[in-house]
Amino acid sequence: MPSLSSKSKALPWKDWDIVEKKIKEEMDWLRGAIDTFSNKEKSAPMGCRECFLRRIAILIVSGQVKARQIRKSSGLKSFWLDKSKTNRKNRKKMHHGSDWHRETMEKIENHFLRLGYQVAREPDLHQGRADLGVYKKGEPDLLIEVGTTSFFKLWLNLKTMRHSVYLIIPDDHKLIEFTKK
Repeated sequence: MPSLSSKSKALPWKDWDIVEKKIKEEMDWLRGAIDTFSNKEKSAPMGCRECFLRRIAILIVSGQVKARQIRKSSGLKSFWLDKSKTNRKNRKKMHHGSDWHRETMEKIENHFLRLGYQVAREPDLHQGRADLGVYKKGEPDLLIEVGTTSFFKLWLNLKTMRHSVYLIIPDDHKLIEFTKK
């Protein structure tokens, strides 16, 4: 991932060639870091996959959104606390997605419940729903997508969200975090 994302510094727009290079670097990173439903983005009402990739990259390069990739260290078994220690009596069973998707959602839900957060399943976003919403007074909302998403959905929600974190979990070894102030 380009270093600009992790530092979230805006570039001088008068230097268009530098800006275009950074936008391309962010697009390349996004393309490789996030799994989408389809390479054609059929769910988007207008535009194309590359158009939405560019729009997300512009949000990052302009400093409107901070993006970073978090890799699980080799010594860490999981990003999430052990679910077996969480009281699950009052939680309904999940019937959402593949086995990996559902199990990952349960791990994340139990992790945040154990830490004292409120967790909502499939909260509404401006575009579509997240898999989980994690909330605590005084902290930014955390919206979580497990597995695949679409660049249209990601762009539109990043564009409209305020003071929140959008976390994409493509697999068990990395997280993609977008922070919007």
